Amino acid sequence: MNSCLTLAVMHEGDEITTIEGIGQPGALHPVQSAFVAHDAYQCGYCTSGQIMSAVALLEEPCGPNDADIRECMSGNICRCGAYPRIVAAIQEVRGKS
Repeated sequence: MNSCLTLAVMHEGDEITTIEGIGQPGALHPVQSAFVAHDAYQCGYCTSGQIMSAVALLEEPCGPNDADIRECMSGNICRCGAYPRIVAAIQEVRGKS
């Protein structure tokens, strides 16, 4: 669930994970590490949302191809155009799973 699409009060008692909850400096989540390795961010504006969506994508059914990943991630907009690197980072993590 994108935080911009729901009111926090509607999720009282629910478990909510933010970007700060998936990794720590020195112990990054595999998606965070892959984003760094592939330079899958530029300005950083969308990075948190892209990473959180990518982490969720790993738990959902999504086809194996780059086009499948692009479709699954289509709700996230990167104004810098780092899409090829984002897809490469996700594919790297999926390959290790």
